[in-house]
Amino acid sequence: MLAIAAVLAGCDKLEKENEEPVSVLKSTDYSGTLTVNASSGAFDTDSIKVSFNATERADSASIILYKVKFSPRMPVSLDVTIPGIVVKKTEKGAILSCDSIVPLAMGGEYPNYTVKGFQGEIMDDLLTFSLNFGSTPTSYQGKAQ
Repeated sequence: MLAIAAVLAGCDKLEKENEEPVSVLKSTDYSGTLTVNASSGAFDTDSIKVSFNATERADSASIILYKVKFSPRMPVSLDVTIPGIVVKKTEKGAILSCDSIVPLAMGGEYPNYTVKGFQGEIMDDLLTFSLNFGSTPTSYQGKAQ
């Protein structure tokens, strides 16, 4: 009986080692404030929707900012995607980072507004991040919806 128990325990351990890791981070929509520190001064926009979209393994993600303006004089709002964000899980959420990535908007890349120094965090139901779009410092703080 001991031999059978040992074999069964070994099989159980082998099955667990072959399982794919379960994502503790899921894709979530947030609503919050986007702050753009343009040369003309700080510009806040409230109620900005942001979607956090984790990969299946939750080791990277993209963030989509919906209907954003980077200046009060900007005539149109844009949906901007920041792909390739590195996700490092923590006990209470995740740390987000990206050194340099070209954002996407209006169906194409925008290399003049390369995202640099992206740093963020998901903790409980809050998403916060800061980055530079080109030379423009930008930050966001939102709550899960």
